[in-house]
Amino acid sequence: MRDPAAWTRDSLASEAERYVVRLTSAERQTIVTAIRTLRERGRLGVPIDDLAKEEFAFGPLATKLDAAYAEVRSGLGFTVLRGLPLDEAFTLDEFRAAAWGIGLSFGGQMLSQNASGERITEVVDATAVDPTPRMYRSNVELRLHTDITDMLALACWHKAMEGGRSTIGSGISIHDEIARRDPHALALLYGGYYYHLLGEEADGAPPVTRYRVPVFACVDGQVSVHYQRTGIAAGHRANGVPLGDDDIHALDLFDQVARMPEFRLEFDLERGDMLVINNYTVMHARAGFTNYPEPERIRRFVRLWPAGANFRKVPKEFEHFDGPGVPPQPGKSCTFDFKDLATSDPRAVGSVS
Repeated sequence: MRDPAAWTRDSLASEAERYVVRLTSAERQTIVTAIRTLRERGRLGVPIDDLAKEEFAFGPLATKLDAAYAEVRSGLGFTVLRGLPLDEAFTLDEFRAAAWGIGLSFGGQMLSQNASGERITEVVDATAVDPTPRMYRSNVELRLHTDITDMLALACWHKAMEGGRSTIGSGISIHDEIARRDPHALALLYGGYYYHLLGEEADGAPPVTRYRVPVFACVDGQVSVHYQRTGIAAGHRANGVPLGDDDIHALDLFDQVARMPEFRLEFDLERGDMLVINNYTVMHARAGFTNYPEPERIRRFVRLWPAGANFRKVPKEFEHFDGPGVPPQPGKSCTFDFKDLATSDPRAVGSVS
């Protein structure tokens, strides 16, 4: 049976009503009421990530969110919720709380996204205040990649003045195309590569994964994907294991197929949209962007890493650390300079920053 996550752009043409979940005015009001109730109880004064799923009284909307989660877990691998509350009286803090509550409907728990232990973060261009931010906290183009989580959720508070278009790609269809074109390259991708831990490893731990992380893996008859080329290039450099010509060819082939329009879906996330993807079947990317000059209008997305019980089974190696996500490491932060890597080793990173 063909995996429903092995979609193409053409196959999705008739599936928009399947993956786009439009919230009605009544459902938006349900969310507003749930958040305002939390405020009245004094619960919005605590860190947002202290709020439990049971505190969000979404009523009948919960059934709709459960169906969306099923689509992400075992269907197409993604959903776009449209119509989160954005009226003038709804603050950014309330929007963040709403995104958190909805995110908890996708699996029930959130993973730490960095060594600071943050389970809710914002996607903004932070390069003016942080010279070596994670790449998602810049305005550069990001190629199709995956993160170290079950799911990724992005909720749009403000879009960019120009650019920032979102792209997702079917990692399963990319796998099948590579299998058709070059079985030897596919075998190398199954063998995997070392990843750099970006300075967030525990004290005394090596700066790279102790094991090779497969790009593709098959567990219980289901193919999954895990890929971030700059992390691979940095990992092999730090580990003193240069990428060979065959490895470069395999990674180049992956990138070439991933750029093919038939395996990608491009769209703009508008204000109030929330994208949730299965990180093991669907890859994500973003175009470079230019912000509005007004600070209150800069491109800003709320980012979550939901994790679900009984989710798609993947090899332990997909976890870069001893556990899912990025375990908190007090005093640690992402310190890796991706721009320097792209300049000094463009062949390994595929000549893309």
